[in-house]
Amino acid sequence: MSEERFTAASKRSSGCTSLNHVIAANPGKTPISQLQEYCTKNGKTPQYELVKSEGQAHLPSFIFRATVGEVSCTGL
Repeated sequence: MSEERFTAASKRSSGCTSLNHVIAANPGKTPISQLQEYCTKNGKTPQYELVKSEGQAHLPSFIFRATVGEVSCTGL
């Protein structure tokens, strides 16, 4: 997911924790966990949408879209 858009958005509001700060503080967490933590700290609620599901039953692949406000990103 593109973090530039989230970082730019966080700089517009005073008192927001930057996404870069959350990522640096939690290097072992998945990107979606980091996004969720960023949103929680800044009073935002991300919306998740399953875009596509493919692959064999024993090895499925999923594509999701995460949206926070007007920013939307898609990824595996």
